[in-house]
Amino acid sequence: MIESRARAELPHDPGTRASGGWVIVAFAGLVSVVLAATSQAANATVVRPAEPLPSVSPRLTAAMQAELMKDVLPASPPITLTDAVTDSAGVLTDAEREDVLEAVDRLAGETDLRMFVVYIESFDGTDPVDWANASANQSGLRTDDLLLAIATADAEFGLSADSNVTLTDSQLRQVDSAVAAAVEDEQWAPAATEAADTVRQGVAGATSPLLVVGIALAAVLLLVALGFVLWRFAVPRLRPLLAQLRDRTPVAAAPAAGVYSDLTLDELDERAAVALVGIDDALKTSEQELGFARSELGGDATRDFELILAGAAGDVREAFAIRQALDVEREGASAGTPATPAGTVGAAPGDEREAGEDAAGPGAEAAAPESPEDAARRERLARIIALCDAAADTLDARTRAFDDLRRLQQRAPELLADVVTREAELSQRVAVTRSLLTQLDRRYPTGPLATVVGNPEQAELLLANAKEAVAAGNSALAAGQKAVAVAHARGAQNALGQAAVLLDAVDSTALHLRDAVGRLDKSIASLTQDVASARAVEGDLRVTLARAAAQASLKHVEVTRQGGDPLAGLQRIATAEAALDAALASVRDTTEVKARASALVRDTLVRVDAQLRQTGDFVATRRGAVGATARTRLAEAVRLADVARALHPTDPTAALGEAQEASAMVREAARLAREDADAVVAAAAAAAAEPDAEGAEGADANGPITGGMMLGGILLDPNLARSRKRARTARIGGGFGGGGFGGGRPTAHRKLGTVRAWWPASTR
Repeated sequence: MIESRARAELPHDPGTRASGGWVIVAFAGLVSVVLAATSQAANATVVRPAEPLPSVSPRLTAAMQAELMKDVLPASPPITLTDAVTDSAGVLTDAEREDVLEAVDRLAGETDLRMFVVYIESFDGTDPVDWANASANQSGLRTDDLLLAIATADAEFGLSADSNVTLTDSQLRQVDSAVAAAVEDEQWAPAATEAADTVRQGVAGATSPLLVVGIALAAVLLLVALGFVLWRFAVPRLRPLLAQLRDRTPVAAAPAAGVYSDLTLDELDERAAVALVGIDDALKTSEQELGFARSELGGDATRDFELILAGAAGDVREAFAIRQALDVEREGASAGTPATPAGTVGAAPGDEREAGEDAAGPGAEAAAPESPEDAARRERLARIIALCDAAADTLDARTRAFDDLRRLQQRAPELLADVVTREAELSQRVAVTRSLLTQLDRRYPTGPLATVVGNPEQAELLLANAKEAVAAGNSALAAGQKAVAVAHARGAQNALGQAAVLLDAVDSTALHLRDAVGRLDKSIASLTQDVASARAVEGDLRVTLARAAAQASLKHVEVTRQGGDPLAGLQRIATAEAALDAALASVRDTTEVKARASALVRDTLVRVDAQLRQTGDFVATRRGAVGATARTRLAEAVRLADVARALHPTDPTAALGEAQEASAMVREAARLAREDADAVVAAAAAAAAEPDAEGAEGADANGPITGGMMLGGILLDPNLARSRKRARTARIGGGFGGGGFGGGRPTAHRKLGTVRAWWPASTR
């Protein structure tokens, strides 16, 4: 008997096929069991008691619970629910009460959710959602229980839902809209019936979560079984064919990074800049708010929030470091770019792009693949945005807990009264500071005073804004709007905080200049001695050149010393001394070299720290105008100074290089920050002078950004978005808000205007 070649090459294996069949049968049986079990579970979970009865805590009586909650909501304490409908305001007729009960019963009968309705006369200024959440927690409501609280005198309502409720935020917003329309028309019974019916209609046709999980699990098991069969039987037979196809098919180019692929590189770059500015503002505002809390409550109460802030700051430092590296690469690429072709001199980047499209034809740019360098830049810009989002999430997660710690709504009158007292004290300081600045201006040139020259005027505007905010806050209190009053109080607090920083900065600058004058004599004497030592070294060209440069520096400082800039003199002397020390290192003892380098590091870091404080104060009090580039340089200067301090004990020579780089970087940051602030103020002034001019950037809802809260980035937000759910995860304040811990994402909100996410072109 002759055996065919096919049977010889692929012998029959009954054991393998049998095992494969048993695997399929086993998985099919498992899928059937899972589907049956989940179906029964889904049917079992739909049934709910028709009569909604809350589960009240057995440990505390209602009186005891109200006593414990009085610090949270003292004006209108929460209540313990005993009925599905509680009409403390007496606004429902018997027929209307029956209508509400029927709507609640329909919801309980057709879904797994229950709703409780409470009518009271007034929340007494307490946030309606806070009141509803407190009553729900006090009554022991469960995950599937909702509480609708309506204050008839205030015409306000609050809807409380557990953080794990099956309703989505979109469904909760639909309920809010339905209730708001009825409450506005003072239709109290329809407000509750609409709420219950809206919830019922939203979830009545939804699939049971257990059934969805069961189906998903069954699908996964089926896919696993199918994959096993394919891997065991089909892949070995297809592998040779796939190899042949691979040999014939060219390898496709790697696609561009998928993150933010809908944005151009320039658009992504600007988005990263906006994210950096927003989170940097949020850190500054949160730090200021933390200072307020620390002075009120002590360091122990705020230690956890200090750790949270430090963690967010770590992410932001990494983001700024990435941005700095990208800026350095871009500057290097610009320096090595060939000359612009004739005919395109002075063309803007957008004009060059359009010219390229005209030359290459429509769609040429879109068809060109992104270079590896651009793809890498895109990835790092996306990383910057991710780090900013992570820092924002870190801060936002503790926003509500921080607000609870300060109990601002209960202390709103106290906060506003404190602002009045502090405003009067700071107003008296303005005249003294202006007089001091006049004295400094007579003695020193403009350079060392550039960051503080306008501080008294900006402080006056902030103090005026604070008084306006206090008046608005008191009016809100009189109207029973405590949340609005808190927003104004926070804005006033931040305005006073910035005003104090501005006035303190002038005092610090005066002390810094006075100290620089005293240290300049010592620096001149030290460099003069080094020059004398260098004369003894002959035949070394490097020493000769360094000595000549040092002599020129000494001569320049001597000529400009009277009426000159002592800080610039110190910088010039320190640079010359460092260069001369490096040239003389080969003829000096190692111990002496290290000692001299260590002394220079200490002197340089003292100067850098003062510059960092000055520039940091300038950015913090003009954050509404300073863009991403200046902030990036400032963050890099801080990083380099930290590196210098770390290296100082073990390698003072390397530390000196880092400290000198930090000094150069902070000077660059100060220059860019001043340019940003001047450009924004000038643009706003020009827009105000010509409001009808076409393309005037300042002609929008903001009005001119000439100073005060707008320039300081303090934008009131009395209509803060609050979470409807009982979990404390709301994002409130901070950043571009009136104040608060958190708020890492810049948003536009203010009754008096909105903020633009733009800065001068050089800072984007």
